[in-house]
Amino acid sequence: AGPLRAAIPRRTRRYGAGGHGLGAAAAWIGPSYLIFILIMAFPIVWNIAESFFASSYGKSAFVGLANFRQIFGSGQFYSSFLLTLYWTAGVFVGQIVLGLLLALYFNRKLWISRYVRPLILIPWAIPGIVASTAWTFMYAQGGLVNQILSPFFKTGPAWLAEPSLVMPAVIVAGIWKGAPFYFLMLLAGLQTIPAELIEAAKLDGANRWQILTRIELPYIRNLIGLTSALGLIWTANYFDGIYLMTGGGPVNDTTTLPIWIYNTAFSDFNLSEASALSVILLVLVLLRSEEHTSELQSHHD
Repeated sequence: AGPLRAAIPRRTRRYGAGGHGLGAAAAWIGPSYLIFILIMAFPIVWNIAESFFASSYGKSAFVGLANFRQIFGSGQFYSSFLLTLYWTAGVFVGQIVLGLLLALYFNRKLWISRYVRPLILIPWAIPGIVASTAWTFMYAQGGLVNQILSPFFKTGPAWLAEPSLVMPAVIVAGIWKGAPFYFLMLLAGLQTIPAELIEAAKLDGANRWQILTRIELPYIRNLIGLTSALGLIWTANYFDGIYLMTGGGPVNDTTTLPIWIYNTAFSDFNLSEASALSVILLVLVLLRSEEHTSELQSHHD
């Protein structure tokens, strides 16, 4: 036992016996968990609890599921839910396709890449209020968009005031804002692919499409899944750009669930119903995230 004990490092003997290692670990990570509980967990739990109450004249009363029944009984919920799906699907598909195309193009030895790559990240890096203000000016009647389209239209449309055009216009702005994130992540993944794999595929006669679909995309499949999951969560919860550009209008044509939650809480001052809406949105996002995680796990297995 003596030689064996001597062979064990002193640090291992010190923290491995009597649970001292666990205590030391708790001392190191305890503050971070405490911060998480105070900043994240407590507001979520409070919000869930608030959704079962109704406030009136400063007094709260337990109403059970009444807030949820009122939400599901209103036509606004289904309209906002479909608009949220429309927004999320349009922005997500546009961002990942544009980000992938840019990543594939700049995943080459181009002399211009070192100058252009940082510029591509600017839309993602600038604050949402700046991007929204810029797009609002560009969509104005005499803005840049209508000036570009002036050869095709005698009078340019009012992009943010026309019900049939406002959501596509906002989606374009959302794609522009978030596509650099996908570009950055996918480019980093593509650059981890060994060059020998690509060269071997070319020697075997594989064309560019076959290399993309059979080597590159499968190789970064897990990265695409993780990036997509984060992107879906962020897009479904997106608020500031839509609100700053349209305020949810015209005629509620861009009132997604996050916009409706904000208006219910700070325009109607109905915090209990807004809490119930937040819980519904949280459940929907968690269900989609769980489904996405299960799909990734099945592919990995």
